[in-house]
Amino acid sequence: MHNSYKVALFLETSRHYGRELTNGIIRYSRLFGPWSFYRDDQFYINRASKKDLSYLKSWGVEGIITRDFKGVASLLDLDVPIITAINLGQLETHVQIRADNEFIGKLAFEYFLNKGFKEFAFCGFSNMPWSMIRQTGFDQTAHQNKFKTHTFNSPSSGRMLHRNDEYMKLAKWLKKLPKPIGLFCCNDDRGYDAIEACRIANLKVPYEIAVLGVDNDNQTCETSNPPLSSLFLGVEKAGFDAAACLHKLMMGKHVDFEEIVVSPVSIIERHSTDIMAIQDENVTNALQFIHEHSRQLIQAEEVASAVGISRRSLEKKFHYTLGHSIFEEIRRYRIETICKLLIETDMSISEIALMLGYNDSDHIARFFKKEKNITPKQFRDTYGLKKRYTESKLTTTD
Repeated sequence: MHNSYKVALFLETSRHYGRELTNGIIRYSRLFGPWSFYRDDQFYINRASKKDLSYLKSWGVEGIITRDFKGVASLLDLDVPIITAINLGQLETHVQIRADNEFIGKLAFEYFLNKGFKEFAFCGFSNMPWSMIRQTGFDQTAHQNKFKTHTFNSPSSGRMLHRNDEYMKLAKWLKKLPKPIGLFCCNDDRGYDAIEACRIANLKVPYEIAVLGVDNDNQTCETSNPPLSSLFLGVEKAGFDAAACLHKLMMGKHVDFEEIVVSPVSIIERHSTDIMAIQDENVTNALQFIHEHSRQLIQAEEVASAVGISRRSLEKKFHYTLGHSIFEEIRRYRIETICKLLIETDMSISEIALMLGYNDSDHIARFFKKEKNITPKQFRDTYGLKKRYTESKLTTTD
């Protein structure tokens, strides 16, 4: 059986999204290959526009996974299976990798809404379709909840070329926003920019402006000051699924048109959003009690007792302020806590269960699967950031 294929990867591994796609492809290769890889991070700049593909032909490329930047249509001349990670819509192939950008925007709005914000803003790139779609999801969800949004968009090309000018424009816009406000940024780079602009404008993060990014690029998030909260996407899983599709195509098997969806998994909360912007003191105290006791199996009655009002009165306040019940908030926060522990730690599921007050891992497994439609083990195997690939280095041609 032929399983040692030659695959070209034209993914920007300088960025977190491209690295995670690559990680998923590598994992599939090690399980079902191994494959040989030709990697070129600068393909779009150095070769795509020149349409010089002789180096790939002579190497014997059998499949390609690529971003769809300008010029990559020349790859069709190679007559090999191609999978594109859609970015600008320049090359849409039979199998595509797409982020669920509208849903990402929706979740970002709901995150700020659950924190009690009444003012919302978006910061993105005017020339990036994925950014604009994330804004659409954010804006539409806001409008459905009878809120308006504020927007700052500029071309991505100006971010690094005119960085100081960009920061000053952004700082001027941020100063004019109503406070406190939840600011959703299209990705972590933009979130980093927003926090830097807040520093220039002497605005306090998160107390005046809470900032949320996308991708959970650990280096970008942790070098931000304060550290940036971010929406973690299942990019690595998409890379694995893309490799599986490419494998079928390279074996000559039929694959129906398929979109491999990069779905949001969880919000990794850091200091940039570590605040509750709720005016009702009872609800604020209740949320603080829930968060401080997230490792215990608390009930709604205990929350109301801790706040010092009746459960009925507190339930009314929760529905009016947050749009859901005390129990739903307890459940939501516990699920987020479990997700974070599964993603960011090496604790066993039994250890997590005991930490959170469950008698055994079966209890936590049933609770988690009911909410997420996946077992804790499957979730960690798919999304765990602590997963390490210990196999030997890939065979590559540079």
